[in-house]
Amino acid sequence: MLAVRGLNAGYGRSQVLFDVDLELRAGEIVGLLGRNGMGKTTLVNAVMQLLPPWSGGVAFLGEPIAGRPAHEVARRGIALVPEGRQVFPNLSVREHLEAFTRPGPWTPDKLWDLFPRLAERRGHRGDQLSGGEQQMLAMARALATNPRLLILDEASEGLAPLVREEIWRVLGVLRDGGHSMLVIDKYVQRLVGLADRHVILEKGRVVWTGTSQALSADRALWTRYLGI
Repeated sequence: MLAVRGLNAGYGRSQVLFDVDLELRAGEIVGLLGRNGMGKTTLVNAVMQLLPPWSGGVAFLGEPIAGRPAHEVARRGIALVPEGRQVFPNLSVREHLEAFTRPGPWTPDKLWDLFPRLAERRGHRGDQLSGGEQQMLAMARALATNPRLLILDEASEGLAPLVREEIWRVLGVLRDGGHSMLVIDKYVQRLVGLADRHVILEKGRVVWTGTSQALSADRALWTRYLGI
């Protein structure tokens, strides 16, 4: 579904990604791991074409997308739940979903069922929601586009434990429904239980790829690359 080949990218004269390769198959969940500052968000932004790659290829569903406008990449079926949520402060929860809904199984009614707390606050503006509710709204907004691939950048970061559990519950529902996902999250133990495979970045380079079973069994990897 997603194929990244020899990707190089950075900011100004500072190179962040070095010949990164990554694959994700339909129905698969891949965890993108690494300490802070190792290039995870940069890679996601390069895939979405929010950051133009310097060189290398990005293909989605067999078609090259490198160099295309970010809105076109989104229309092709990739949705990003960005770090920091980035909800619209002056739009209500309902208006967020109405603005982003595209034809598909994820209708507003089904999203209310998936996120009952949002259903209770459907008339509230984005700036009237708690941080956890904003995170749920960012996820619901992405799902409203009915994407083929969902990318989540630190979806559970900075949330209260009960809200964090709600986010992991939703991710489990999506997994059980066969959704393809690329997930960045610092809660590695939970991600091991969710994802099929993992890619570890260290200083902008892929240093390890493997299954959840292999990662769980090799705690030396956790110590060396994940700081746990």
